Amino acid sequence: MRTTPFLALFMTISIVATAWGYDVRPVKNGGEVRGRVKLIGPVSKDETIVVTKDHQRCGKTLKREKYVINADGGIKNAVVLVEGINAGKPVPKSAMVIDNKMCAFDPHVQVGMVGQDLVLRNDDPVLHNTHLYHDNMTIFNANLPRQGMEFERTVFRPGVITLTCDAHPWMKGYLYMSEHPYVAVTDAQGDFSITDLPPGAYTLKIWHEALGEQTKKITVAPSGSSVVAVEFTK
Repeated sequence: MRTTPFLALFMTISIVATAWGYDVRPVKNGGEVRGRVKLIGPVSKDETIVVTKDHQRCGKTLKREKYVINADGGIKNAVVLVEGINAGKPVPKSAMVIDNKMCAFDPHVQVGMVGQDLVLRNDDPVLHNTHLYHDNMTIFNANLPRQGMEFERTVFRPGVITLTCDAHPWMKGYLYMSEHPYVAVTDAQGDFSITDLPPGAYTLKIWHEALGEQTKKITVAPSGSSVVAVEFTK
């Protein structure tokens, strides 16, 4: 039986809503949680990778991007997730995009929602083979032999997904897939903001690839703003 585009869209929405238990509803007097994720103590030095091939495009060294921390301790690429939400603001309509660029993943950490499309792109004039793992099991493996090529799939696995490149073993990146749209990744200052949050008490989960996880209790008042300071130590 041929599936029409409308039916396919309906089936996808039904799968997401049923399997992951999230319902889109109007948010009345929604609030915001915002804050900064910081490292307390000496700032960790990021590792330098020695490039072993494709030097003309990739150079001789690259930064690992495991520790992207500014002078004030602000941590980039930390994921902030509001736990325990099953209804609220609309789900993302646009696809996540991760580029193979200068033999590194751009962005290094991306957040998305289960059931959202992912576009893998090759910006380099060299072959990349982007491999996605969840709990050490392959989700899919995208062969991108030419510059400008794209590979698109829908991601249905929640949690941390690791990206590697079979052609360039030093390449590593992460997807953090949530079961709802209340998730964010920190910017270069370590700042984050999650908006249109139904009023109530919640637990924030904060994840970083090298520094681990921690949780914070928050309360969001109607139309209010909850400000959180998150501190990691190494």
